[in-house]
Amino acid sequence: MHPTLGSIMAVSAVIAGVGMDVLAKIAAFDASPAQVTLLRWIFGIATLIPVLLIMRVKPGPIWQPIHLVRALLNLVASFSLYYALAHLPLSLTVAIFFLEPLVALTLAAIFLKEHVGRNVVLGIGIAVLGIAAMIAFDGQGVSDWRLDPAVFVALLGAAAWGTMLVTTRSVGRHEPVLSLMFWLSVTTSIGMAPIAALDWRPLTGEAYLYMLGVAVLGTLYGVLGITVLRHAPVRVKAASSFLSLPVAFLAGFLIFGEIPDIKVVLGGFLVLFGVYWALQQPAAGAVPAPESP
Repeated sequence: MHPTLGSIMAVSAVIAGVGMDVLAKIAAFDASPAQVTLLRWIFGIATLIPVLLIMRVKPGPIWQPIHLVRALLNLVASFSLYYALAHLPLSLTVAIFFLEPLVALTLAAIFLKEHVGRNVVLGIGIAVLGIAAMIAFDGQGVSDWRLDPAVFVALLGAAAWGTMLVTTRSVGRHEPVLSLMFWLSVTTSIGMAPIAALDWRPLTGEAYLYMLGVAVLGTLYGVLGITVLRHAPVRVKAASSFLSLPVAFLAGFLIFGEIPDIKVVLGGFLVLFGVYWALQQPAAGAVPAPESP
């Protein structure tokens, strides 16, 4: 895959991901985090089945290690995300989940031996400083120098999804994209159903529509993201994911009326500069070509 095409697809996945978070946060006003998680993946099954039929893709057997490992990591990460969205501002939640690609880059360098150039390292370092400023100066994330419990939950989710990125890249790269997405939806729904049943709340028809939108955008996000992971180094997906922060700031302001402190905004500018620097192309031959799937 050409780096430019991979970057375009990764950025499109980021926009879909933030849109998914916006709709999920709206739905979370009335639903429990476990309920939102379950509905997101049940509707995900409904959106994937027509795609599988149209493209004549057979998902294959469910009992494969890659599906089970991804399901476990996704259960933790999905619940953590929707819990954080229910208790933290959108921009702060996305800022914390920004650590997902950093976990992926670290694990990819250790286990997959992927090259990480100096431009990427410097860009990530600058962006991390921006995230630290956003968390430190956002009044709802830090109280008397003690982190809100929702922040710890979000950190756990970011670590789980970062691990899932590398697992998909290393073990699941030869699996069809739609197969990975379909079985992830099925296994996550099965795992979350008994938890959601313990705290089920009645919802309006509008809330169910929001969750359908979450599923549609989530399917788009997943297909684009996994495609990039299969054909490009993890750094392409990771670096483009940094854009989720400024997009979340804009969405939080326009939709939820979240007005960040000026120091938080400056942290966002640091992230933007880090994105630009991390996406600079390395010297020819500095990054090994990805293996063909």
